[in-house]
Amino acid sequence: MDRLHGINVFLRIVEVGTISGTARDLGVSTAAISASLARLETNLAVRLLDRTTRRLSVTAEGAEFYERCKKLMSDLDEAEQSISRIGRDPRGKLRVGMPSGLCRMWIVPSLPRFLKKYPEVHLEIVCSDYVPYTIDNGLDASIQVGELHSSRLAMRQLASVDYVVVAAPSYLKKRGVPKVPNDLLQHHCLTYRRPRNGLIREWRFVENGQEQHLAIDGLLTFNSGEALVSAAASGLGLIQVAEYYVSQMIATGQLVKVLESSRAKGYDISVVFPQLKNVPPKLRVWIDFLVEIFSGISWQRKS
Repeated sequence: MDRLHGINVFLRIVEVGTISGTARDLGVSTAAISASLARLETNLAVRLLDRTTRRLSVTAEGAEFYERCKKLMSDLDEAEQSISRIGRDPRGKLRVGMPSGLCRMWIVPSLPRFLKKYPEVHLEIVCSDYVPYTIDNGLDASIQVGELHSSRLAMRQLASVDYVVVAAPSYLKKRGVPKVPNDLLQHHCLTYRRPRNGLIREWRFVENGQEQHLAIDGLLTFNSGEALVSAAASGLGLIQVAEYYVSQMIATGQLVKVLESSRAKGYDISVVFPQLKNVPPKLRVWIDFLVEIFSGISWQRKS
C-alpha cells in the first residue's frame, strides 16, 4: 500500500506541477509530499523529477514511469468501477479542456441542462485558445480543432468547421470589399499567432480547385482568437477565423463574410480522451452531451 501511495503522490505532482500544490490538494504537508517522492526515487534508484527553486520538470525516466503508472492506475480504476459502480449514476470530478470561443459561445449555454441531468458530476473546465491533451495537464477529455497526432488517444468527431474571412460593415464601407484573395494585399488584415507553435497562421483559400496558403503581413497580430474577433468587430480590419467564433456576429450583422467563393475546406472538431476498455460513466455522458450539442449546430459544414 505504501508503494501505491507513493505512485499516486508522484502522479499528482506531475499533474499539479508543484509539490506545494499537491500538498494542498491531498491535505498534507509539503514535507510529507517531498518525503514520499524521495522514498519512491530511492526505491527505483532513478530521478523522476528535476527540482529547482522555481519549477519542477519531469525527467525522461519520469515521463515513462508516469505513463506506465497512469495506465496501471487507470486499470485499477476500471476494475473498481466495473464492480462498485454497476448500475450507479455518473458521478465524480471530470476535468475537461476546450477552446475558449467554443466554451463561451456553445458549451456554457448548454451546461445547465447537463448539470440538471447529472448533478453528481462535478466539472472543471480548462479553456484557452489551445488546450492540448497531454500527461502534464491531467485532463479527462479535451476538445481539439484540426489534426490529431497521437495514436494512443481515443477520438470522437463532433463537427467540421470552416475558416471564414470577415470584417465589420464600417471597415468594408471605408476600404471596399475584396473580390479575390490577392486583393488582401491592399487591405488591413489582422493575424493570429498560434499558441501551439508560436507561428503566425497562414490564411487558406481555394482557387481553381487548389488549396493555397497566403502569408499575410498583418496590421495587428493577436494570440487570442476572441481578441482578434473583437478587433475586427471594432472595424480595424479583415480576419480569417473558425466560423464558430463569428457565427453569432454574422447573424446580427456585426460582421460580414467576404471571399466566400474562395473558402477552403474546414477542420474537424473532435473530443479526445484516453483509450479505455470501459469508459467511466461520467466521461461517457460528457462525450454524449458534446455530440448532442454539435449535432445540429448552425455553422456545421455540410457534406
